[in-house]
This record gives sequence, C-alpha cells and structure tokens, in this order.
Amino acid sequence: MSTHSKLDKICVAIVICCLILTALFMKGESLGIKKIVDEDAEQNSDSEYFTANDLEGNWDASDAAVITLTGDGAEISGNGAYANDGNVVITNAGYYVVSGSLTDGYLSVDAYDSSKVFILLNGVEINCSDDACIRVEQADKVFLTLAESSQNTLTSGSAYSEQALKDGTDGAVFAHDDLTINGSGSLTVNAEYRHGIAANDDLVITGGTITVTAAADAIHANDSLRIKEASIKLDAGDDGMVTSNEEENGYLYIESGSLNIKAADDGIHTTGEITIAGGDLTVSAGDDGIHSDASLSFLDGSLLIEECYEGIEALIIDVSGGEITIYPKDDGFNANGNSDSQIGAGGKGGHRQEAFTGDTTVPSEMKSIDMTGDMQVPPDTGSDMSSADSTSDMPTPPDMGSDMGSADSTDGMPTPPARGSSGESTDTQSSSTANDEETYINISGGTITIINETGNDADGLDSNGDLFISGGTIYVSLQGSGSNSAVDYGSESGGVAEISGGTIIACGASSMAETFDSSSTQASILYNTNTAAEAGTTLAVEDTDGNVLLSWEVPCSFSSALVSFPQLETGGTYIVAIGDNTEEITLEEISGSYGDAQSSMSGGNMHWGGMQHRGGGSSENSSAGSTDTAAAHPHMPDMSQNSSSDTSTEQAAPDMSGSPMQMQQEQSEEEEHRTDETQSTASPLNAGTWGILVGCTALLLTGIVISKSYKKH
Repeated sequence: MSTHSKLDKICVAIVICCLILTALFMKGESLGIKKIVDEDAEQNSDSEYFTANDLEGNWDASDAAVITLTGDGAEISGNGAYANDGNVVITNAGYYVVSGSLTDGYLSVDAYDSSKVFILLNGVEINCSDDACIRVEQADKVFLTLAESSQNTLTSGSAYSEQALKDGTDGAVFAHDDLTINGSGSLTVNAEYRHGIAANDDLVITGGTITVTAAADAIHANDSLRIKEASIKLDAGDDGMVTSNEEENGYLYIESGSLNIKAADDGIHTTGEITIAGGDLTVSAGDDGIHSDASLSFLDGSLLIEECYEGIEALIIDVSGGEITIYPKDDGFNANGNSDSQIGAGGKGGHRQEAFTGDTTVPSEMKSIDMTGDMQVPPDTGSDMSSADSTSDMPTPPDMGSDMGSADSTDGMPTPPARGSSGESTDTQSSSTANDEETYINISGGTITIINETGNDADGLDSNGDLFISGGTIYVSLQGSGSNSAVDYGSESGGVAEISGGTIIACGASSMAETFDSSSTQASILYNTNTAAEAGTTLAVEDTDGNVLLSWEVPCSFSSALVSFPQLETGGTYIVAIGDNTEEITLEEISGSYGDAQSSMSGGNMHWGGMQHRGGGSSENSSAGSTDTAAAHPHMPDMSQNSSSDTSTEQAAPDMSGSPMQMQQEQSEEEEHRTDETQSTASPLNAGTWGILVGCTALLLTGIVISKSYKKH
C-alpha cells in the first residue's frame, strides 16, 4: 500500500505541475511573463508588408559605434567593426553610424546569420573599382538608414574581381540576405557593372531620395521588392526594377512614394505578382512598361507610361482604382496567356521590334489633349476595394492562380465574373508557358487612358482570354486604319467580353473591331464607318432631345467606336454623333452593331445605317440606308432569315439566376471556403492550444502510469 500511496502522490504532483504549465501557456503574458520574440518580427497593425524596423528611419544613434571613413581606411569608435586593407567590415549585430569616404574600398557586413545590423549613412562617399561599394556577406537583415539631409554616393567600377564574381556579386549595393533602405536622406548609386541595388532575398525601400544609374537593372531583388514613401529615380541599361525568383515567384508591392523609371528594356519586370496600391509612377521603356509573368493588380495611385512597346503585360491584369495613362507603340493592356510564345522569354513582350531610342518625350499633340475637360462622363458605378491585414513577418502575397479570391482577400483583387458563355474557367497550371494559364483583364474601377497614334496592328485592351468590365472609366484611341483593334479578346478560343458597369469609349479601326458579348448586363454600341474620322473629331452619344450623355474629342483618327455607359438601355433610342454627322439608332439588343461597315470579328446582327449631316443630307460616311442591297454593301449578310429578330424593339437583360455566371460564383465561394478551412488547419498552434495539449498529454501519461502500477500489484 505504501507504494500505491507514493504513486498516488507523484501522480497528483504531476497533474498539478501540468495544470500550472497549462495556465502559464494560456495566461503567461497577463501574469507578467515576457514573451521572447525576434526584434523585427512584430508587424505594424496597418501593414502586412513592412515591419516596424522597416519603417523606423530615425532610430536613436546615441549608443551606436561610430565609423569615420578616411579615404584608404577608417577610424572606429566602439565595438563590432574593423578596418582591413582599405575596406571596413562589420561583424556584430547592433547599430553603426558611418560617415566620410573610401577612395577604393567597400563597407561589408559579415555577421551571424541571426544578426540584425543597423547602419546610418551620414554623408558617405564610397568608390570601389572591382566590387560592390556596400555588400552583405551574411546577416539576418541589414538596415541602411539615410540620415536626415545627408547626401550619400556609391560608385562601382565596370569590371569586378574574380573573387567578387565567384561570390555572385552583381550590384553596387549587394546583399546575400534581406536588405532594407529607409530614412529621409539621399542615396545616389552609379553602377558601371551590372545592377545598381541587388538583393538575393527581400529588398524593402521605405524612405529617402534614391537615384540609381546602372549598366543592367537599376534595382534587382530575388524574392520580393516592397516600396513605400520613397522618391526613386532609375536609369537602367536593361530593366528598371526586377524580381527574379522563378521557383517561388518573386513579387513586387508598391504602397506609396514616387518612381520615375527610364529603361532600355522593361520598366518593371517580375516573375511573380505585382500589386500597386498607391504612389506616382512614370515609366519610359524600350519594351514593356510593366511586365509580370503572373498578374498585376492596380488598386490605387497613378501610372504614366510615356513611351513603351507594350504598356502592361501579364497573365492577369486587374484594375480596381487609380489612374493609368499609356502611350504604347503596340498594345496598351496585354493579358498574354494562351499564346504560343513563352512569357518572359527573349524580348519579354514576345515581339519587340524596335530598339529603345532614349527619347522619352510624349508627342506634343498628345500632351496638349485635355483628357478631362472635353469629356462628359456618367457617374462611375465601379465597386470599392477593401484590403486586409496580416501578422506574418515576411508575407507571401496570396496565390494568384485559378482561384482568385473575393474582394475581401488580402491581395485586394476582386473575383472577376464567371464566363457568361460557358461558365467555365481554366485553372492556372505550373507550366513555364502561357498555353495552360488562366488569362483575363478585369476592370472594376479607376480611370484608364490608352493612346496609340503610330500602331498599325495594335490593340488597346488585348486579352488572349476573357475581358470583364464592371466599373471605372476607359478611353482608348488607336488609328482608324490597318488592323488596329480598340478591344480584342480570345473569342476564337472561347473567351468572352462582358460589361456590367462603368464607362468605355474605345476607338480604332473597323476591320477587326470587336464588341461585348450578349451575356453582358450593360448595353453597348459598336459603330463602324467606311471612312475614318479625322484625329480630334468629337464622338458623342445623345438622347433624342439632344442632351449629350457621353462625349470625347478622340485624339487619333478612327473608323470604329465601341461605347457603353450605365444610361444606355436596351430598347432606348439614341443619337450617335461623329463630328457634325449623326445617326439615330434604337438599341434592339444588349450589344448592338451599327453603321455602314461591318467588322470581320464582330458577332451578332449588323444594323445597317449611315450618318446624316446635322444640317440635312447624307454625310460622306453615310450609306444609302438600310434598304440598300447587298451589292451596295459587299459584306452585308443576307438578312431575310433574321427579319423577325431584326424587327424586335427591345431585348431584356438576361436572367442570371441559374446561369453559368451564378454557378461559377457559387463554385468560387465553395472553393474559397475550402481554402479557408485548409489555411485554418495549417496555421500555427497558438499558446492556448499548446497549453491544452500539454495538459491533456500529462493527464494521459498519469493515467497510464497509475494503470500499470495497479496491474503490477
């Protein structure tokens, strides 16, 4: 019995200890027990992309080691650094203030892989002929802070040493690990060899005035590039900004600040997602203005692409706010999935034809166009976008594959409407080609202006898959000759173009003009003419009382105009005016085609007509009327079999209940729910859960011990 008594006491003691441990796990912080965490792991409550240290550009330097560069060496006051052979090496975590100059040397960080190193650049000039000026050999994370009102200059030579090349050094500022640049001073980087600022992991820029001139890429990061509240000017011999991780898809996030990019190739090029949530961007590029091998989400801010071959190119282009203006030589938007060329291969646009000339001047006639003063625009019915916060230290943006989250997802991108024609979408695959990738353009807000006065086989909005418009204001102007198509989508491969809100005026050539699908819920007019209107001609839609509902002084000549805005209603009668010529039309279907020329790409019935001069009589563009024979219109189809449908005066908007669109939305909700469940089960266990598990395990072990003890006796 004495043995049983001792066992009982031992078991009771174990249970009590386990209960105490459980309580400490669950309530430790409230009892005053300090939680040990990584000093850079805590996130600001309003940011999922930047840590508190990323945003702290004015830290206390009173206890920092002081390094004064002296041309061929350095004077060091404090611990953690040493000078050697004209170079300075920092070996410990901590805070350092650096000033002065190095004639031919570098500042290096070579610390433990858990070290966080804070360096305040306070008037530094470093020249290094055969290596990076500032290099990070090893650390957990390095913070380069630009002291207030300081001017710092880094210049690297045109050829690096064999040792530097063996190490993979390819930037005037080079980091093997995470690098943050912050503060309020200035930094000028001149890289005669390869890149300006290069980081093998994450690169964060949250302040300062930064100017980079580089032989190759101005800024090159592997895993991610995140920018906030910085003023950045880049001049690149290759791409302006790059993320290059192909295995994990290096992403770019821009929250605010100003960027001016001049690049011989792409202005911005990434292997992963691009999210622009704010800021002012100006880009002049020899190839694509912005290119992503995955997706681009434009939430807010302004983007002016002054010169480029193609404006924005990605598998998925999603615009929900902000202002975008593009002057391309080819396509304005290009959602390039389902194509024969590999994304990002060769010339990244896939068909670059002209070398970068270096002339970033926007044509004077284009600059003189008032893009707002002469426009009468109906109220925007686009949806507002929401964002979500995250608590992870180094967040990976949400998966931008086939299951595009709802408007509440952390990437801020709304789920585009389901295809109205088939109700099916193609899941994103991990293929290196675009053939198996889901691709579409989705516009739900913002203002988009695309003007191409030189293209001959160009598109304004070009999607190799689908095109969805539910809000925003869109202006497209291409020349009215050749095969210029203001709107082009993958109709030949099962793609759809649907509009359910917003305003669009898209003008180009009539030969390849496309209109929206009948599955749309907002009416549209495609008006084609045999003779192109001159550049600067005003296009307007009026009601029968002569009130102007929509107008634009179109910058380029045009022979086709696609218009849609919320006031258009099926069954309504409107006046289409091109300059002084008009035609009164009645919308007999949700997506009607009118005029005296028919596109080879437009579907549905063609409602033949012609312009009349406002003073009476036929205009040069007008036809003899809808009663003309097929001889007068060589491309006119035989309308006799469609007489009953052609004479209908109204077609109601399609009932979407039970439609493929609704079924796809329900399917997306189910997939999102399953994703949430998966994420929930895969998330780390919190302290409370661990406490309960420890308590239950202890009770189970105690029971086993007691059971075995009694069996022995």
